[in-house]
Amino acid sequence: MKYLFLKLLPKNIFSKLMGQLADLKAPAPLLESVIRTYADFYKIDLTEMKKPLSEINCFNEFFTRELKDGLRPVDAAVDSLTSPVDGTIAEFGSIKDGLLIQTKGIYYSLSDLVGPKDAETFDDGYFMTIYLSPADYHRIHTPYQGEVNRFSYFSGNLWPVNHFAVENIGGLFSINERIFTPLETEKGLIGMIKVGATVVGKIKTTYHPLESNDNKGTKCDLPVTPSRKFAKGQEIGRFQLGSTVILLMEKGRFKEGDISKGQKVKMGEMIGKIV
Repeated sequence: MKYLFLKLLPKNIFSKLMGQLADLKAPAPLLESVIRTYADFYKIDLTEMKKPLSEINCFNEFFTRELKDGLRPVDAAVDSLTSPVDGTIAEFGSIKDGLLIQTKGIYYSLSDLVGPKDAETFDDGYFMTIYLSPADYHRIHTPYQGEVNRFSYFSGNLWPVNHFAVENIGGLFSINERIFTPLETEKGLIGMIKVGATVVGKIKTTYHPLESNDNKGTKCDLPVTPSRKFAKGQEIGRFQLGSTVILLMEKGRFKEGDISKGQKVKMGEMIGKIV
């Protein structure tokens, strides 16, 4: 029944409407009451916010909140790869025969996820899937220093990416809306896939004005002109309401750290080493 409801729900239209609703300015007392209720339910620490609650104008401004300086220190080791987000490690491991693990017994295609050209680069490499819950900080940061000179936008569905959907929707991450960012580094290419989901009004990046869920068709290898250089831990994008980030590393270029499935991570924490 739950699957049927989700299948029949006009997910993209519904998500766009929810995004527009979250962008509406509301009277300060009402908005503050809504945010505090939301924060109490999801156990969000409002003292981490850089901007005072009294200066927030809409729900999305709260959801994409910036944190106070120093709250997410970025691991300084030269060879460390850090978590790009606050979230939960859902899956990780080797990419075998062009397939990634969605969950136990369910696989999806690397080529479907990023396109055949980039799939060749990451085949036999390594992946990590990090899920952001509604409680998490929703800005996305670079896991390693590098340069962005192109990206791809894949138009698609907006299925939820929660536990139920991951276990019941085949190829979930490769059929949902997503933005693929290749980060060129001195140690090879690192892929960042930002996956949209139901109620995610937008995925935005800091290097290009294109936004997801905007009635645009798939566009591959869009140029970033001029190219953008990023330090490790620098903001590269954000979700307006929660979703998932998938990291891709080339074969033989990554050594995982002390991580486990279901582990909570914070942005800037070391999750492995680039070798």
